Amino acid sequence: MGGTVCKEALFVNEADITLAVQAQYETFPYPPVPYDQPFEGFSSLGSYTLAQYARTRTLKEPTGAKFLVAGCGTGWEVHGIAASNPGYASVVGIDISRPSLEIANQRLKHHGLSRCSVQYGDLLDPSTWPEGSFDMISSYGVIHHTADPVKALGNLVSRLAPDGVIALMLYNRSGRWHIYRIRKALELLGITPPATPEKIAFVRQLLNGANPNSLLAKHASANKEYYLQDENIVDNFFHANDIPFDIGEIPGFVAQVGLEFIDVAPHRDDWNAKPLVASTHPEFHQRYETLSRIEQLQVVECLEPLYHTQNLFWCCHQGKKIAHWDPFTAEFFKSSSWQLNPLFIQHGSVRYLDQKIPFSDLLGKLDPNQIPTQKMDIFWQIAQIPGKVITSSRYQVLDLLLPLAQQARSGAEILAEQEERGDHVLNLFRQWEADRLVLRVE
Repeated sequence: MGGTVCKEALFVNEADITLAVQAQYETFPYPPVPYDQPFEGFSSLGSYTLAQYARTRTLKEPTGAKFLVAGCGTGWEVHGIAASNPGYASVVGIDISRPSLEIANQRLKHHGLSRCSVQYGDLLDPSTWPEGSFDMISSYGVIHHTADPVKALGNLVSRLAPDGVIALMLYNRSGRWHIYRIRKALELLGITPPATPEKIAFVRQLLNGANPNSLLAKHASANKEYYLQDENIVDNFFHANDIPFDIGEIPGFVAQVGLEFIDVAPHRDDWNAKPLVASTHPEFHQRYETLSRIEQLQVVECLEPLYHTQNLFWCCHQGKKIAHWDPFTAEFFKSSSWQLNPLFIQHGSVRYLDQKIPFSDLLGKLDPNQIPTQKMDIFWQIAQIPGKVITSSRYQVLDLLLPLAQQARSGAEILAEQEERGDHVLNLFRQWEADRLVLRVE
C-alpha cells in the first residue's frame, strides 16, 4: 500500500481500530456543520460532470445517476453531492457513527432532499451497505481513517458501475507535516488519544499561546476559525488512525484494487504550476509540459510541500480512461461539437460596469442589447487562473458563449462565423476548455 500508518495509530487489530474510530465520531460527530446551513455553489470533486469529462473528454450529465457517499458523517457531503449534480436519481450516505447519521437525517429533512438518504454502513463490511451499483462513489477524508484502506477501497470498487467514477480525498503527507509534528510534541507531553475536554483545552491553549513569530502561531492563525470547534481539534490531533499519502503514491495505491488514477479535481490553484512559477522562466514551463500528469503533480507538491493538505482526485476502473487527450488543434476543434458547461450556467456569473449578475440572468431574464459596455468579466470558481476571474468582453460572452448555453455547436460552424478572428477564437476555446468553461460533446 502506498501510504504508511502514522505513529499516531494506536492499534494493530482491525476491529480495535474500527471501534476506536467509531467511538471518536460518535462522541464528536463530523463535520460539525449545522444541519440547517445551506450548501452554496457546488463541489468540483463531487461533480459527476467534471469527473466524467476528465475520464472521457465528453460532456456527461448526472441525470438519472445513482451516488454513494462512503463515510457521510453528518450529511454535509450528501448535501454537496445533491447540489452539484442536478437531475440525480438518488444519493445514499453510509457511516458507522449513529449520532452523525441522526444529524444527517435532520439535514436532509430540513432541506427537503427527498431523493437522499443515509444509513449505517461500515466500509470494511459491504453487507451493511444498500444493494446495487453506483454511477459515482464519493469518499471524502474517510479511506485514510479505516483499519485497511486497500480493503475499504476494494469494497467500493465492487459497487462501482462499469463506466462509473470514484471521487476521493486522502490526506497529503507533506502538506500535513506540521500537524503530525504537533501531534508528536503532544505525545511527548502526554497528551494522547482519545480526546477529552481537558486535552482539547490543552491544545487550544497551546495554539493560542504560540510565539507570534513561530511556525506554530502561523498554523494557529491560518486555522483560527477551524479550531474554534472541538470536533476539528479532535480530528487533527487526536485521531485513532491517520494514513497520509504523497500524490505520487496514489496511482499505485488505487491500482491495487483495479482502479486507474484520472486526475486531481480543480480546486483553488492547488496543483497549478502557472501561478507557482512566473512565465519569465519559460524553460521551466517547457520542461514541465513534457512530463506525465502524475510527474507534473509531484513537481508542484515538491515545490510547495506545505500547501497541499489534501489530495482530491478521481479514479475509475482500469482501462476505462481514455489513453490521452488529443492536442487542441484547429482540426480537433472543428471536428468536435462544443457546449457551455451546465455547471457554469447554474453557478457562473459575469460582471459589467459595476454589476455582477448570474450568467443564468442572460438566458431570458436580461436583454443582452441593454448591456452598454464592451467589457464583461467572467467569474468561474474552477478557472485555472488566480482569482478565478476571466477577463472577457461583451463579444466573447454574448456572441460565443451565450449560444452554447442554448445548444451544442460544431467548432467548424463557429470558426466559419468568426473567420477574421479564427486564431483568436481557437485560443479562447483552448483556454475555455482547460478551465472547463466549455465542454466537448459527442
